[in-house]
Amino acid sequence: MQEVLEETRKGGDNGGVSTDQRIFPVKVNCPRCNHSLLDHAHNIDDHPSIRVTMSFQHKHGWLRLSSLYGVHGHESEYSIPESAITHFFCPHCHTELNGVSSCPECEAPVVPMIVRSGGMVQICSRRGCHWHRLDVG
Repeated sequence: MQEVLEETRKGGDNGGVSTDQRIFPVKVNCPRCNHSLLDHAHNIDDHPSIRVTMSFQHKHGWLRLSSLYGVHGHESEYSIPESAITHFFCPHCHTELNGVSSCPECEAPVVPMIVRSGGMVQICSRRGCHWHRLDVG
């Protein structure tokens, strides 16, 4: 047990995000205008971030998400309160990125993004809910 605790303090024996095969970068586009949502000028987790605009509780600003599937890192113009539902918009066509389904864990709206190599990634719009899904086609 002591060895497990020590490994946890050191970050585990798998080397972290860079060696976890369940975590990988995804290149996503807007499902409406098909423009890339990647921001190559601003990295999160050593990869281009996903840049969208967002709104919640009468605030509107920028939001950058980690492009690593399975990682929930983000940066935003405003601090998003826990449990707040955020509306996502394409920075190119300004259309809201809203899906037709709800999160199976918390029932918040789901945000769809097209995966360039085929398929779709969906994320929950509620701050703190980590539900996400990748459908490859």
